[in-house]
Amino acid sequence: MPISASDGDHLRARKGANVGGGADIAAALADQFSNEPDYDREEEVKLRWKLDLRLIPILWLNIVLPAMDKITPSTAALYGFREDLDLKGEEYAWVGSAFYFGYLLWCFPSAQILQRLPIAKSMCAVMTIWGFVLIGAGFAHSFIPMIITRVLLGALEAPVAPGNFIIMTMWYTREEQPIRAGLFYTGLATLITGTCGWAVGFLPREYGWRSFFWITGGVSILYGVVVGIFLPDNPVKAKFITERERFVAIERMRADQTGIENKTFSRTQLWEVFKDPKTWLMFFFNIWVSIPNGGLTNFAPLIINGLGFSSQRSTLLMMPTGVIQTLSSYVCNFGVYYCAKRFTNMQLRGAFVIGGLMVGMIATVLLYTLPLDSYTSRLLALYWSYFYLGPYIVALGMNSANTAGHTKKVTLNAVVFGAYCVSNIIGPQFFKSAQAPLYPLGMGAMLVAYALSIVTMMLYMLYCWRENRRRDKVDDTASDQRVHADTDFQDLTDFENIHFRYVW
Repeated sequence: MPISASDGDHLRARKGANVGGGADIAAALADQFSNEPDYDREEEVKLRWKLDLRLIPILWLNIVLPAMDKITPSTAALYGFREDLDLKGEEYAWVGSAFYFGYLLWCFPSAQILQRLPIAKSMCAVMTIWGFVLIGAGFAHSFIPMIITRVLLGALEAPVAPGNFIIMTMWYTREEQPIRAGLFYTGLATLITGTCGWAVGFLPREYGWRSFFWITGGVSILYGVVVGIFLPDNPVKAKFITERERFVAIERMRADQTGIENKTFSRTQLWEVFKDPKTWLMFFFNIWVSIPNGGLTNFAPLIINGLGFSSQRSTLLMMPTGVIQTLSSYVCNFGVYYCAKRFTNMQLRGAFVIGGLMVGMIATVLLYTLPLDSYTSRLLALYWSYFYLGPYIVALGMNSANTAGHTKKVTLNAVVFGAYCVSNIIGPQFFKSAQAPLYPLGMGAMLVAYALSIVTMMLYMLYCWRENRRRDKVDDTASDQRVHADTDFQDLTDFENIHFRYVW
């Protein structure tokens, strides 16, 4: 249960006690650095730039390349993919959904992998393997082999996005996280797939879409090696920073009370995930908000093709969707960061989520109501319907920032990305082939999903606001990190830690 007044007294009496099960990996190092002189603003800024230049490009590619691999069937569909595999009825929609069955099945095992094994090395392994699987998909000649490869690809991607957010929370404070999430979580994969998809259009038909799979698979294998060499597992083991910089990196995280990493699995924290109201609010939010993604990822190229554009031109016209997604990410995440700096006593993350979702909702209404012969207007409406990405990323950042305790963090990530999978399995099923190119059922599902997302986010914000007020009544030291010795790096959860405050 959330902290009450008696809980606050109980925690204050347990100086240095660990309720979660094993201290954070930074605890011993923090004690070792206890006599280290405090760092200044110049040192912190210098370190932050060093981290940004090393980590953000890798975290960005960790998102871009899986996104590129994920949408290979939708680009391939423009070059005879459905005909060559003899896909009938709604089988193409199931090719899109199959990826997320694999993702869903492996969500919780991947959470254990992320906790028990080195994160960066695990991500290196799965990226390399999925490159080989993607190449194998290019040799498929029927529905069943393609479904198998899509399920395997989904399972292999399951640790990547959650791992990205865990790495971000190891290195960046809660104030810094939104802008970094906005920088690495973009839609720019369409610029690569659009260019590559246009180029393979010049190849003989029997090699066109297959070459697209082979090229993206080869790139993934090469990149997996890069991750293994250059991405550190955590601040304690990172070799690219000095001992002094390691001290600054760890001390910067102290006030957030979220810890760095803990390899000890805690059953108490596991069960707390499922007792936490925030878990279910964020679960259902991710169910609703990802339905547009599930539908548009697989059917947007066909919608554009249905407007009368050629296959090659359709691949190029898909590129602006990534630009809109990236714009959405920058507007929402940079907006959250700016407002947090400018208005220190205001919580506006949820407001940016709701505002961004309303943009996507309006675009979907236009896409549904505009005449079929209004080609330019319908194309622009389709582009702006991709504005959902920014709100989705802000919400993922809220989820990470509002969770403490390493077992709880990795488990909650599995729950949230499990919801993402369910939604992406459901989403394509609303887009019926017989309803092309308007897809009225799909558009209606997107509108309902946007409305439910907004309502759920409002409830999440209300819960966090009420819980913060309750904690303020029993603890007035939350903003003073000097009195946090009883809870610093003790792997306490946000429920157990009297000093923890939620962002909303």
